[in-house]
Amino acid sequence: MFCGRHHRLFGRQALKIEDLLAENFVSFTSDQIGDALAPLTVFRDQRGFTGRIVATSPSLDEIRRLVFAGYGIGCLPEHIVRDDLARQRLWRLPPEEGLLDVEIFLMWNRERRMNAAENVFIDAFQRYVQRYPMAERLGMLH
Repeated sequence: MFCGRHHRLFGRQALKIEDLLAENFVSFTSDQIGDALAPLTVFRDQRGFTGRIVATSPSLDEIRRLVFAGYGIGCLPEHIVRDDLARQRLWRLPPEEGLLDVEIFLMWNRERRMNAAENVFIDAFQRYVQRYPMAERLGMLH
């Protein structure tokens, strides 16, 4: 989880989950039971978060802007916010180990003729995925 430079928790050291429970949240529209980011909903419920969800969006960039602006705390992909953390635009909040892994599905029509860029992307993605055993890709090795 992260907060922005304009949030009251920005820069505070040694925070615990308990320090976040009343904070307002900014999240994705799929952060609800039965949707792709349902584990976030479950996490907040199980931990006793009482803050409101003050803004939602399907856009990663919009959620990032809202968190940066201080509307609330939010969960963002670590690889996306690495530069924001280095520039101190965002501040990492507990838990340090992150909240969840998100499944990614990629589908395409093998019968459709693709352009060169699409072919390069699909080939690179398949090579990347093949580096991991099927059991790990299916989440069976945790």
